[in-house]
Amino acid sequence: MSNEIRASETIVVGAGIIGLSLAYELLRRGRRVTVLERDRPGHGSTWAAGGMLAPVAEAEVDEPEVIGLGLESLERYAEFVAGVERVSGIRVGYLAEGTLLVAVNRDDREELQRVEEILCRKQLEVERVDGDRLREVEPHFSSRVLAGVRIGRDHQVDPRRLVVGLQRAIEELGGQVLGGMTVERIVERGGSIRSVSGRRPGGESFEWAGSEVVLAAGAWSFEGIELPIADPGLRPVKGQLVRVRGERLLRHVVRTPDVYLIPREDGELLIGATMEEMGYDQSATAGAVMDLLRHAWEVLPAIYDLELSEISVGLRSAVEDQRPVIGATAIDGLYLALGHHRNGILLAPASAHHLACWIVEGRAPAELEPFSPRRLTVGRSPARGRETTDSEAERVKR
Repeated sequence: MSNEIRASETIVVGAGIIGLSLAYELLRRGRRVTVLERDRPGHGSTWAAGGMLAPVAEAEVDEPEVIGLGLESLERYAEFVAGVERVSGIRVGYLAEGTLLVAVNRDDREELQRVEEILCRKQLEVERVDGDRLREVEPHFSSRVLAGVRIGRDHQVDPRRLVVGLQRAIEELGGQVLGGMTVERIVERGGSIRSVSGRRPGGESFEWAGSEVVLAAGAWSFEGIELPIADPGLRPVKGQLVRVRGERLLRHVVRTPDVYLIPREDGELLIGATMEEMGYDQSATAGAVMDLLRHAWEVLPAIYDLELSEISVGLRSAVEDQRPVIGATAIDGLYLALGHHRNGILLAPASAHHLACWIVEGRAPAELEPFSPRRLTVGRSPARGRETTDSEAERVKR
């Protein structure tokens, strides 16, 4: 089989929301970029994501560093989306109606009060709303809905439209996104990155030379790839999400302690999402679907008559401290952009912006310091079994 060596200035491994956003930002800064994806571009965890942009609603459980990056990323979203839409000609479904946190029983109400107090202590703006007012805002709400909190700052985007738009924008800017390219090895010599090699869809081998490689393949980043660095403890977290379709029943994203509901402009309604430690299992389960539909029906009884159109299953990537892993590694020219867990869609613009600046300008942004790969990989064994040396650790760019 032919093994022609091709070249690109920067190679991004993984065509989910993070990899595509980074490729887009690098191309805007004049880099030549190729994105390699093992499956169909955008059809991994991004395709199964809801698209909530919720740094405030998630602030109760997120680390302060993640909250800060999330708030910054949300501020970037409108401009980011406008640029993608302008270059690609594709509208990506960015909506800014806000989020409603609601309670449907006494336990929910106590939990809602607790969350509200936490958000207020963190100086995040929320608005308390009683049940009657909520039903004026959302007429299809059940009489079970007792009270709620409105978060005007949280928005949403359609991840499926966004990755299609990003792929088109990348191509318009002169980059390329190649699906079916199974990366098997990232090659370094003398402590510097040299190339990426693997198999094409038909089994033919390929090698792609580049001075920079960014590993952004989500939960699959250390699965089956021979690497010169250690696995930072990446693991998959399974999420199941139900899609129904029909009359548009909501204007806002709605969340309870048990479920969230995301309305699309075309009448699609997303109901999600589970968090399951099930390894790489991607099967849909009856129990998860039953629980999601039951909790959603308690808030919105009219979903009973909607068409069940799809059950989406995705694997989020996470590490032990629940912070993303973004930045340079001990190998010169090798970067990581993974481990975004629940916040991949939200954090894409800020992650891509700061990492693109780092790659192009050669200086580590202060915004990415809390997410450095070094906090997790120094001292671990690389994927090919070689111990990380002190000299390699010193090469990590700060």
